[in-house]
Amino acid sequence: MQYIYGTTDIEQKENSIVVLGNFDGVHIGHQKLFELAREKAKENRLQIVVFSFYPHPSWVIGGSPKSLLMSRRDKEETIKTLQIDTLIEYPFTREFASISAERFFVDILISKLKAKVIIIGSNYYFGRGKEGNQKYLYELGQKYDVQVCVVDAVKIDGKIVSSSAIRDLITEGELETANRLLGHTYSIIGTVVRGKMLGRTIGFPTVNIKAESDRIYPPKGVYATKIQVYNREYLGMTNIGYNPTVNGSHKMIETHIFGFDEELYGEEVRVYFYSYIRAEKKFSNVTLLAEQIQKDKQQVQMFFKS
Repeated sequence: MQYIYGTTDIEQKENSIVVLGNFDGVHIGHQKLFELAREKAKENRLQIVVFSFYPHPSWVIGGSPKSLLMSRRDKEETIKTLQIDTLIEYPFTREFASISAERFFVDILISKLKAKVIIIGSNYYFGRGKEGNQKYLYELGQKYDVQVCVVDAVKIDGKIVSSSAIRDLITEGELETANRLLGHTYSIIGTVVRGKMLGRTIGFPTVNIKAESDRIYPPKGVYATKIQVYNREYLGMTNIGYNPTVNGSHKMIETHIFGFDEELYGEEVRVYFYSYIRAEKKFSNVTLLAEQIQKDKQQVQMFFKS
């Protein structure tokens, strides 16, 4: 998959099916759009272009900036698994936000991306002031001879699957439900950094990832996780928090990997979150902390066995 970001130089040489959206989380609703795109690509022998934005529009046009479910790296890696030819993260600026829906349609979708088919979700809007709704997109498609496909929202238990709903579930620690809506396991990709080395001294070494300021995370606490290292997967348990027992000051994602004790500094790893175990707690000494971690490990092992 070709990944284009940070540039307006996005011209395509071949005619395209263009899938429009922000795709934070790449949840099961988004996956329906990609599924339709693959069907259309096979029927019409067209490439598939996913057109997204960075930064998130909410960071640029005011209101309440949204924390994201995925880093750019995470989104790239997830979309790469869905048989997409090109992912574009177009620079979202105030100037770009001010262009009309028709100009976006003509200048970007037709002229640069050579769109012959456009696929959107039913709640997608585009152009200045969100003037481009699905009705207007159909009209533009007829005017410029481009097929427009609108995919209805996916519902689970009567509720619409959306990135916003999944963000709420993640912040509440409802990982099992969030994973159902995602259609894959919530995960964090990051580069391993040095921590305080406390875990190694009490028999539970960890690999540590710094939290990113623009990401949304589960509540502080301990989780049943798996971790991907060198394309191999291991069971583990992960603490999200500040290490209150030793007065930590930075939010960290710290994972103890079962049956693994190699140094991974500078390596990229992915941590998959399955279930919330307990809240983060400050212990009066490291001996009590070690005893609790041993109990946590047993609970995590029982979770995966069940």
